[in-house]
Amino acid sequence: MTTTLRQLKSAFRIESLATTDNGVNITWKDGHKSFYHHLWLLDSCRCPQCFQRDTLSLNSGHDLLKIPLNPTAQAVKLNHQGDLDIVWGGEQTGHHSVFDASWLRVHCYQDPALKQSPKRQLWDASVSLPHFDYHEMMNDNEVLLSCLNQMLELGAAMIDNAPKNEESFRAVIERVGPLRQRYHPTNIFKLDRTDTKAQEIQHSYQVENLRNHTDVTAYDIPTGLQFLECLLYENPDNDRQAYSTIVDGFKLAQVIKAENPWFYELLTTEYIPAGRRRLSVEEKLSENDLGTQKYEWEAYRHNHVINLDENGEVYQVKYNHNTRVPLEVSNDKIHDLLAAYRRFSQLAIDPQYNAEFLVAPGQILVVDNWRILHGRTGIWNPNLKRIVLGAYVEEETFRCRRRILLGEKTGMSDLWLMGCSDRALEILAERTVDY
Repeated sequence: MTTTLRQLKSAFRIESLATTDNGVNITWKDGHKSFYHHLWLLDSCRCPQCFQRDTLSLNSGHDLLKIPLNPTAQAVKLNHQGDLDIVWGGEQTGHHSVFDASWLRVHCYQDPALKQSPKRQLWDASVSLPHFDYHEMMNDNEVLLSCLNQMLELGAAMIDNAPKNEESFRAVIERVGPLRQRYHPTNIFKLDRTDTKAQEIQHSYQVENLRNHTDVTAYDIPTGLQFLECLLYENPDNDRQAYSTIVDGFKLAQVIKAENPWFYELLTTEYIPAGRRRLSVEEKLSENDLGTQKYEWEAYRHNHVINLDENGEVYQVKYNHNTRVPLEVSNDKIHDLLAAYRRFSQLAIDPQYNAEFLVAPGQILVVDNWRILHGRTGIWNPNLKRIVLGAYVEEETFRCRRRILLGEKTGMSDLWLMGCSDRALEILAERTVDY
């Protein structure tokens, strides 16, 4: 897709240039002013000598040991495409760099738009999940991107009108990326009320309430997106048995922080270990297999219930009461840590924060396992029939897929998309004017 200057919003078109001894001042057509240091520009050069166009990585010609720390520009201008064009002088005489104007704008670190936090909506039991059509998800990248955007904003969404079979279930997941390898032989699991053997070893199959939790807390890196499709639901009592429940873990973190900062500090700094041990359990790889595969798994992991990034913002919640193992904590903190953990557990089942609904046959619930706690209401009628398929996608996989879709929407070449921050890609995806 070719984007002309006329199609670009004013924020991405350069009005004028002014050079200084150590850099370039740019005034944009929306009035914003930027300064780019010569050294930053030379170090970021995308010419063939400095940057490999095929591998999208720095070339051998980009030698930091030979780049002068005080480069000089011999000539600076706007080319006919409206991009910044520099011919370097001094030790770099003859070196020619061209910088895409849109790319420069999203690398202006004086622009407050780049510093905006990710769009995130914290929610309680009154949340209304966004719904997406299965066939539109399969055929329209804009719909797929909208769904992935909702994963960042809300952490959950529903896909409707899905064919009720494993092949179609796998297909929509693979629109995002490859399925995550499980510790079982199969990457797609089936929760079937008639599977008595599974009920003996896995609490998810059992009849009581399934407490809200995040999955695989004993993993070093927990799974990202979780997909759950209902194939069958027949409830003779016509009540709220086996209804799905979800809770916004980021909302719970906010509540804890507001009501008891000491509890919040404990849950972000002290460890709640998780463990899982499964030995000599056999499972069929498919319905056609005559025999079974044996799998063995033994895991242990230190976890913070609430995980913070370098800016002190919550980026992950890891909570699963069923896989918690004995604490490793000093005696002076054991009382307060368990009190903090208990308070989080209370909030995780509080009706004020629990969204409860039926995932009907042909619907797929998608949740971000780094944020959303999920569970279900109890099952007490032995005649209730329910079959659910489940599978995982890595957190990095879905975020990479979203970045690729945002990049496609920008209309820019890979040369300039590579290395942009998520926020930069979001801004670039909206750089053109709607006519």
